[in-house]
Amino acid sequence: MTTIAPAPQPLRRNAEYRRWLLGDISLSLGTGIGTFAFPLVTYAVTGSLGATGLVGMIQGIGGLLGMIPGGLLADRFGRRRLRLLAGTTGAILQAVLIAVLLAGWGSVAVLATIAFLDRFRAALLGAASDAMLKQLVPPAQLARAAAVNEGRDAAVEMASGPLGGLLVGLAVVFPPLAQLLGNLGSVLATWTMRGHYLPRVEDSAPTRIRDDLREAVAWTLSQRVRLQLLGVATLVNLGMNGILLTVLLHLTASGIPTGRIGLLNTVLAASILLGAVLAPRLVDRVSTGVLVTVPILLMTAAGVFIPFAPGLLAIAAAYVVMGIGLAPLNAAAQGFFMHITPVSMQGRIGALMGMVAMGLMPLAPALAGWGLELAGPRPTMLLFAVIIGLGALVVFVGKDLRRVPVASRWESYAREHGLAAEDREPAED
Repeated sequence: MTTIAPAPQPLRRNAEYRRWLLGDISLSLGTGIGTFAFPLVTYAVTGSLGATGLVGMIQGIGGLLGMIPGGLLADRFGRRRLRLLAGTTGAILQAVLIAVLLAGWGSVAVLATIAFLDRFRAALLGAASDAMLKQLVPPAQLARAAAVNEGRDAAVEMASGPLGGLLVGLAVVFPPLAQLLGNLGSVLATWTMRGHYLPRVEDSAPTRIRDDLREAVAWTLSQRVRLQLLGVATLVNLGMNGILLTVLLHLTASGIPTGRIGLLNTVLAASILLGAVLAPRLVDRVSTGVLVTVPILLMTAAGVFIPFAPGLLAIAAAYVVMGIGLAPLNAAAQGFFMHITPVSMQGRIGALMGMVAMGLMPLAPALAGWGLELAGPRPTMLLFAVIIGLGALVVFVGKDLRRVPVASRWESYAREHGLAAEDREPAED
């Protein structure tokens, strides 16, 4: 007689997952407001596009430097505790930024230092939160959980753009205050979680950091499909962030009110949210390879159009084209790679892939700021559009990524191609 395993409870009934999600929403909203507004705050304080780009580049470098150590921490210590520490230290740094702005000490050096430390802290301690997800939901729900995350991020982005622009218009201290409150909300939600989410089983032998890192690198290099995704993500991240930031800085320098600029961000987020609504059905019915390929082609087309867009409405239309496929793309890709990565390696692999995928992103604000001052908006935007196009080229050259099937076949596909390793369930501490 065959025994049929009971279906997992819906995500909405998973109390621990709801607490995790509430904390992430609070943190994402505060961070979204702060991230959108920080270039505007920097420009308002310094009055220089070049200085704004330089501060943004240093901020991005801080995030990159914290990724690998953060992944190692997430795979060695209780992930709940790391998340609590992330929220606490984030609130402290935003309090320091508020004090600096109120005192009138916001020089380029001071703003760059605070930006570097905050982004380094977020990368160092923030990896633990995403690494918890595979321990919160069963494997069959990973794709849907990733789609929910995309929808959450899009909804937060819809609010953070207008709110960030509005708050900057009222006072430069309000965006960091919103980010401080978001960090405190994350701390409170995480405090109510019951598990500790250890990355390893209780009887695991101690390991050396260099061995942990070597294992993660070897695991990544052994899978061509991961390498292809990394190439695509590196180019698309640089191109997308660069062109969006170029538009933001160009419109700001042209005297467009920050509230109207924030509405462009809302349009982009709304299109991402629409994609997130469709994502759960798409990942169940459409192959992951298609969900990666089509959105990148749309981004390339929109990126080429934006430099020639006649006004804000045309730019908004291009943003819709760029954003609508992001959620299905991320839900499919992130869900698949989380599925084939062991619990004990979620932090390291996520950090390693994130560091490579975002390795060139610190160049985006620098190229945007300097490009606007030296070459003007159209050549700078076209440069970033070409970079997105190179990402599309990698998709077509790399066959493994395009061949990843629909979510229901991930497990069998991973076994057939030797992509997955067995998990050992960590114990509670």
